[in-house]
Amino acid sequence: MVIMQKLLLLILLLPLVAQVNAQNNGPKKHALLVGVADYPQTGGWDQLSSLNDVQHLQKGLKTQGFDGKNIEQLVNAQVTKTGIQDAFNRLLNRIQAGDIVVVHFSGHGLQIETNANKIDGFDECYVTYPALSPEKIDIYDSLKLQTEMSKYLRGHELGELLKNLRKKLGPRGDLLVMLDFCNSGGATRGENKVRGGKKPLVSKNFKASQHQRSDSSQLFRTAQLGAEFEGLSPYCVISATRPEELDIETKDENGKAIGPLSYAAYLSFQKLSTTLTYQGLFARIQSSMHQLVKEQHPLLEGNANNKQVFGGAVIPQEPFYEIDQIVAPSLLTIKAGNLAGLGVGTKLGFYPIGTTQTKSLKPMAIGNITKTNRYDAEVSLETAGTIKSSKDAWVFILDKQMALPKLTIGVPRSLNGSEELQLRLKHLIDTLPNISFADQPDLWLVPGSEKDSLLIASNASCFAAIPDLFSNATALKEQLRRYGQYQFLLGLEEQIPDQTIRVRLLPVVNGQIDTVILSKKTVNGILEFEEGDHVTLSLHNQGKKPVYINILDLQPDGIINAILPYKNAPEGKRNYFPQDLRIMPGQEYIFEPKDFLIKLSKPFGTEVFKVFVSEKEIDLEPMATRKFLLGNSIQKRGDLTQLESLLIDSYQPMIKRGSSASDGSVLNLLFRIKPSTN
Repeated sequence: MVIMQKLLLLILLLPLVAQVNAQNNGPKKHALLVGVADYPQTGGWDQLSSLNDVQHLQKGLKTQGFDGKNIEQLVNAQVTKTGIQDAFNRLLNRIQAGDIVVVHFSGHGLQIETNANKIDGFDECYVTYPALSPEKIDIYDSLKLQTEMSKYLRGHELGELLKNLRKKLGPRGDLLVMLDFCNSGGATRGENKVRGGKKPLVSKNFKASQHQRSDSSQLFRTAQLGAEFEGLSPYCVISATRPEELDIETKDENGKAIGPLSYAAYLSFQKLSTTLTYQGLFARIQSSMHQLVKEQHPLLEGNANNKQVFGGAVIPQEPFYEIDQIVAPSLLTIKAGNLAGLGVGTKLGFYPIGTTQTKSLKPMAIGNITKTNRYDAEVSLETAGTIKSSKDAWVFILDKQMALPKLTIGVPRSLNGSEELQLRLKHLIDTLPNISFADQPDLWLVPGSEKDSLLIASNASCFAAIPDLFSNATALKEQLRRYGQYQFLLGLEEQIPDQTIRVRLLPVVNGQIDTVILSKKTVNGILEFEEGDHVTLSLHNQGKKPVYINILDLQPDGIINAILPYKNAPEGKRNYFPQDLRIMPGQEYIFEPKDFLIKLSKPFGTEVFKVFVSEKEIDLEPMATRKFLLGNSIQKRGDLTQLESLLIDSYQPMIKRGSSASDGSVLNLLFRIKPSTN
């Protein structure tokens, strides 16, 4: 009987034992919290409240299941270059594949002169405990200057440390990095302390006029982390400021000074839902920081945006837009306009930040677009006052109002059964406004055994190959919208005073820019390249104002490639974010082939780079149906992006040359691609 009782007890305990083993064998959570508060008085740096950052983050992480023994704190005098490297080595030895890691840095930040190819000429650095401030260093003593510069933790150095973590964590692991300090210089504002704010540390020969603005909001470039390298863990980086901003301390719940990003993260960790993604976490941090330090704008980068926070699954994110500003209780603007396919009359729903899917959810508010510009739109709220802050909600489309372009479509008479096919097509397009049948059309519709093809009549290029186009009005309508978007962009051209940008394609031979052969490749005033040629870009602001640049490539077959921004560069290549593409008056920036190289390929014919110029930061990358890849093994253009299905109908023909909707210049750069003669 005793034996039976013990056996029964063992059977009952087996599930519990299995659960404990599963927890022990599952992913573990680790953190490294680095902070310097009490800098040496001789170093020239103000004292900060970074230890309060570390203490709050430790409490916040514990609420998310982080064991205190797996949270290492590295503070004050421990924070030397060697101390940081040793701490990363200890962390590297503790973690296993599939684990979750949080790395946080608090303290002062500074920019240091770099010899890399960057628009601003600086490396963003973390100020370690023994590093001297710029005014304490004799820049005319080269040896002393180099010695002091070596005490700072440069971006690429931190990038390598983090990359090693990603290798160990592997594809199933997670890495979250948070950086709470200044990334650029400036003057102190208000009574609260600034985490940086000193002029960049440069040599005596540094030419400031050539480097007028930061091109990196982060401590390090994504390329150093290996954004798309096989075998590395996903990651997210949240930075406290934009390039031109200071990081200003705020107050915690007890009135003590604390870093704004650290405190916002602490508050967010208190109430994480099971479906919150890293993108949603960032949005909550944005919202908190907007209340704490309105003048700061945190930034997010990485490739784990749609993963559940701290080791969860990928959660599909329904497309959304952000609120730009509140104009009045019943009027606001959003960060998307008619170039994103949003027309007047589009109905929008406003949902809590972090929302991934709106199905079965009731919106906080409903609004309708009343006016559109290229990059933004005005929205009238049905109920005034329901949205009080630009950080209160994300914006989702409930009912999209779009118009088809005026197009003609036909069936080649040479086809067998063309009369029957013509009747079928005429019947089909009777349901489509602005679409008519013609014997010499803009587009030919040709049946196939598995897919029907839509051909561009002017050059016989295949624009789309879709099953059942002859019987599916919805599918045909989508392709016609997509072609309309292409034609709309092709014809869009406008010059705004003081916005003069010269964009050049520069041939690259054996990895080096070769401008000597430009004359040989110019035929009747247009550059002509062969399949397999390599090129890079030059941007020169010849106007009177700072401007942001975006470039889309329009192929002859209707494919739209994103050239700049380029936010998902492969291993070893650098990313170009919207904020990086601000060019100052008189400044010329040449993209080095090692960072940015385009291999030209089919289709043959005349290609157009559409150059969008604006005084406001813009991001047209999502408009692309495809984008260039700039990897180690250089890829041809035309590789599909995951966004293609979401962007296929982003056409809205409302812009007219010279209209009040003009908020930037649109320029054309034409070139031809022909077959290789080799």
